[in-house]
Amino acid sequence: MSRFSFQFFTPLILLGLMLVDGHITQALSNTDMTVTSSLFLIFLTYSILQHSYRYMVLIAFIIGLIYDSYYIGVYGIASLLFPLIVLFVYNIRQTVFENRLTRIFTVIIIVTAFEFFSAAIMLLFQLATFNFGNYIIYEMAPSLILNVSFAILLQFPLEKMYGMTKGKRTLQPYKKM
Repeated sequence: MSRFSFQFFTPLILLGLMLVDGHITQALSNTDMTVTSSLFLIFLTYSILQHSYRYMVLIAFIIGLIYDSYYIGVYGIASLLFPLIVLFVYNIRQTVFENRLTRIFTVIIIVTAFEFFSAAIMLLFQLATFNFGNYIIYEMAPSLILNVSFAILLQFPLEKMYGMTKGKRTLQPYKKM
């Protein structure tokens, strides 16, 4: 796929995955346990390979606003965390994309960080009240298991889609802001 195609289709793919995440979450959750799908975050991590820093921060912010209005109901949580995740992955991308194991660990870090910081922000601003221990056991742990499974299953297709081969350089050159 050409660079222009990725530039055009990435926001559409990420937006579609955000909606699919909602359906998967709804299907897998029950009254005792909530399993949050984060296919969006997995694809966002790989999308950093093909796009510039500013473009990805802008896309993450816009999709964060949509995520906030669609899922959370309060603007500012995902629209703050998604660009921060892009900045984090963009700054460590040389290490992240070295091998498959580091990509899996990056997914674990990103999903955990998003779940933890979104819950912490909701608690801090008193948007929700819940027991943080139960949150970790009944929401974060099942979500991590699901998303690590997704990351492992999707690793080969994503490598192929984003052109990650040993002989081909896929990382964007580092540019100072």
